[in-house]
Amino acid sequence: MSVVSGLYEFVFATRTSERERLLAFWQALGFEPISEGALSASEANTLYGHHAALQSIRLQHAGCAAHQTGLVRLQCWSELAGDGLAAHRPLVSGSRWMGMYTADILELRDSLNHYRSEVSDRWLSDLVSAPLANPPPPVTLQTPFVGLRETLYFDPDGRVAFIQRGGFDRPGFGTIDLTLPYKNSEGSHANVVQPTGSFDTAFYKAVFGLESAPYGEAHDSGDEPPTQRALRLEAGQLFRVERLKAPDCPTGLLQVYAPYFATPDHRVLSQAGQRGLSGYSYRATSVDEAALPGVSDYRAATNEFGELSCHFTAPDGYQWMWISV
Repeated sequence: MSVVSGLYEFVFATRTSERERLLAFWQALGFEPISEGALSASEANTLYGHHAALQSIRLQHAGCAAHQTGLVRLQCWSELAGDGLAAHRPLVSGSRWMGMYTADILELRDSLNHYRSEVSDRWLSDLVSAPLANPPPPVTLQTPFVGLRETLYFDPDGRVAFIQRGGFDRPGFGTIDLTLPYKNSEGSHANVVQPTGSFDTAFYKAVFGLESAPYGEAHDSGDEPPTQRALRLEAGQLFRVERLKAPDCPTGLLQVYAPYFATPDHRVLSQAGQRGLSGYSYRATSVDEAALPGVSDYRAATNEFGELSCHFTAPDGYQWMWISV
């Protein structure tokens, strides 16, 4: 059994008292509430392994409709399990961050520059330009830049990479709503970072049914200056990466990284109940344990939206949610 489409939700945890601030952030990016639900502390512990009362809001961007991917779930807990990943570097074991596309990265970056500036544990990356070709051709008036421009914003509430394509397109990989102030897409891809030297996507291919995405085959990287700046790498810090997609779905992709250099293990900071980006979900035709060989800490119950769901840990230590369809 496998997933039915690309990645369904990016799950962000916060305290119940901070709900309105996070709703305002996501609504500024075009994500509007479509459903709400709740679990008691006992019910939440049964499914997610975190004993606290839970109120959740599911938010949808206009671009989600194309493939039912890239939604946001806000899990508002009466008590958090911890402070989460916050502004830790991207390439640490257990890391998560959300990717989305925009047609106006400068507008986004200008607004993020002073957003929550009172918070010490925040990071706004440089605006990085990464040419598509390697080695890159010279950029002139007659031959403009072709590649990606990217900025990453991490704080205790979440971790998001905003990306703008220049001079090329990948139709279907993110659906941009040009009516929005920041002309951004839904969540287009999720990122995970496996422990040092343990790159392995076999589980996600065999059990989730994912496949290598075009232009995203497994390869080594990290020696290009734009990549080093975007991912806060030092010279010589290399990694392996592969981009995975669900069959017949061009978006909602999963990027799997594994560094070749030693990193802290922060997998506990990206689990259910931890503040910020603490989970990803897929929809599947079955959430039975038999459909998930190789997983641990399998839990199944009705989730806060009344859906049959399961929560489990993959062999690489990442927690996942599957929702029955």
